[in-house]
This record gives sequence, C-alpha cells and structure tokens, in this order.
Amino acid sequence: MQETTRTKILCGAFFTLGVSLAFIILYLHEALSKQAICTIAGQSLSSNLAAAPPDSGAEMPWGTLKATEIPLACPEGELPDGERRLTEPKWVFEDTSEGRLTRFFNGLNLRPAEKATLLDKRTWEIGPKRCVVSPPEQLIWSLNPDARQRIYSVLSRTPSNFPQRYPFHFALDGLEEKFKNCGLTAENVEQLRWLSYTNGGYLCFTDLQAMKHALNPEQFQELVESLYEVPTYVLGLRLNPHSNVEGLVKYWGKGGREHLIAPLLTALAKVPGGAGINVSYLLPPFARLRLYTYPFTLNDPTAQRSDCFFTSMNFFNEKPDTNFFNASYTAQMIHTQYSTVVDQPVFGDLITLVNGKGESIHACVFIAADYVFTKNGVNSHQPWVLMKLSDMVMMYSWVDSPVQIRFLRRKPGREGPADEGKASSLAYSFRQSNL
Repeated sequence: MQETTRTKILCGAFFTLGVSLAFIILYLHEALSKQAICTIAGQSLSSNLAAAPPDSGAEMPWGTLKATEIPLACPEGELPDGERRLTEPKWVFEDTSEGRLTRFFNGLNLRPAEKATLLDKRTWEIGPKRCVVSPPEQLIWSLNPDARQRIYSVLSRTPSNFPQRYPFHFALDGLEEKFKNCGLTAENVEQLRWLSYTNGGYLCFTDLQAMKHALNPEQFQELVESLYEVPTYVLGLRLNPHSNVEGLVKYWGKGGREHLIAPLLTALAKVPGGAGINVSYLLPPFARLRLYTYPFTLNDPTAQRSDCFFTSMNFFNEKPDTNFFNASYTAQMIHTQYSTVVDQPVFGDLITLVNGKGESIHACVFIAADYVFTKNGVNSHQPWVLMKLSDMVMMYSWVDSPVQIRFLRRKPGREGPADEGKASSLAYSFRQSNL
C-alpha cells in the first residue's frame, strides 16, 4: 500500500512538471510524422487507389459503399498475450556492452535520483553482448516522456522486449475518446498518458503491468477490453435502379462466382428507392465463414495455425489448401503465379508488406476502396477482419519501418500448381509475425 501511494505521488508530481510542454511539442510534430509514414516506396499509400472526383456522381467499380466501424473485442475479456505484458519489467539491450549502455543512460534527460537508479549495477545482468536491466516500478512511473521514448525505441528493436516491440498505439489527441466509456476516471486516463510515449506521430503505451497495480480489478478489466479492441469495419453495398449491375457482378464475382451473386445484385437493384447488402455476403466461402471470428472459437483444425499468408492465399478456395502453411510453397506460388498490379487494385488482389530487408512480413486481400480482408498474425486471439489498408500498414510499421506495399494479381490461366523448378529463383522471403 505504501509503495502504491509513493507511486501515485511521483506520477502526479512529474506529470505536472513536464508532460504539458512535451506533448505540445509532440503534437506539432504529428502532421509531418503521419505524412512520412503514409508515404511508402516513394509514393503515397493511396496512389494505386482511384477515387471519384468530388461531386462527379461517378460510381467506383465496387459501387457505393457505406462503412461502419465496430469495436470488435475478444470474447470474455481474454488477455491473449498477458504472460508477456504482465511480467515484471526486464529491459533487454542486445549487441551492447556495459560501457556503451552506461553512456546511453548518462545521455538521457533524467533527474539525478532516476539516473542513479538506472545505473545501479545490482539491477543489471551483464553478458558478453547484452545487458538486461530490471527497473523498479517507481522508476517506470517517474520517467519523463522523452526518456521513455528514447529507451523504449531502443528496446523495440529486440524481439525479447515484447511490450515495447508491439505497443498499443493511439492518436496523439485520442486518449480521452478511446477510454471515455470504459470506466476509467480522468485521473486514470492521465496516469495512462504519463506512461505513454510517441512513435511515428502516435501515442504508444506498453507498461500494462504498472497500470494494473494502479487500478482496481474492475477498472483493469475495462482497460484490457478497450486496449484489445480491433478496429474493424462492416461494409454495406448500396444498389438502386441506376446502378451498373453488370459492372458490380463482374467486380464482386471474381474467382468464377459471377453466376452466384448476379441474381442477388440484380434483385437489389430493382427495389424502388434502392436497397443494401452486407459485403460479407459477397465474399467467397473461406472468407465469409471466418470474417469477424476468432480462431480459438472455431471447430476447424486449420484455424489455430492460420496466419496472414495462409488466409490470403486461400481467399478464393472453398476448401483451405494446407500447403500454404509451408512458407517455401507460398513464396513459390507468389513468385510464379502472381504479377505486379500497375493499375487500380480490384477485389481479390493480393497485397504484401515488405520490410527494408526484402522480407514479406504481412499479406492481406484487397476488397474495395481502402479496405482489406486480413488476419494479423498467427495468434489464435487475432480475428479475421476488414480493416483500412492505411491502419494495417501503420500497425506493421512499428516493427519494420519503412514498409513497402506491393499489389499483386493472379496471372490469367495460372490455376495449376506452382512450377517446382523455379523454387531457386524466388524473389520473396517470409518472416512470421507475432502480432
């Protein structure tokens, strides 16, 4: 109890002294940061995505869409990565020495007491090429935003530092909006803000274990549910007697499904005044049956192992091809069966995100406008969702920046198995994501 009281006093004092000026400066930086992140491979993220001129009345190939954002949350308030987020903090500094880490800590803008705590070698485990620091919780609370940002940015480079490598992130001015209905008090939100830092024009939060000690069990449960909400969308397609039904059938019926959806779209267009339908009804069976669900809730032997590549490559398949669990086979198929899209992406196109090393770190499927069908990682608590492409790119930019985006389309007439003889010339390599 005494430790908790001291923690709250330190939090309030340092927040009052430093956080206001720090976040004013960081807020001014937001516009430039967002612009930089949304520019990929030297061009705008939306450069492949056509848009109708304002007030032109033109209908896009996918028709008239209405998007509704929904806060999809894991059932029963599950904490999918609690073991890695709620342990006592250990900061792993790889490829460093005792002297180098000492110089790094000395270069931080810290109060003498904080610096002395960081440099206390009794909390260090020193190895040949790495150092592990176990900071006390009172130091976690007392770090100013600049020092936290500098330390956590270094920690994020090492996979062992899971919280810093995969932080929760929010808009700089979106903290109150995010948590206004989750049962946290204004004081709790300010505590959360104090424990946050900036990265790429966004506010990042990693110290979940510290917040757990500051909240009662009910408040902490509410916080967890809000943090683990997935930003997904329900898409509606609106038709009326003036709609280009033939064009819509051609667009949404790709994969040889035109005859399946033509009667429905034709009927909707005949309704006086128009009618709408959820886009999920127009997806192929594999995607339609999984959309908005979690792998651990399904009675499907492939669900628990499903990642982004397995999901994307099986998008048009009625029965999942388990060969896509094999990264070499998947890379082979992409290399031999797909070509780069140079025009407007269409329904079913494959999108891959590639890091600076040339590794494909994520794949998803283009649906329409700025929306994609995606499964973010192999985690069984990650659902299949419709996301904005820009949001998804931002999600993967935390770990691998800059991220390059590639639009790919299945080659006409290449429906057979990949050519085994071309395996040695693969242009793709894959790295599994832990998201």
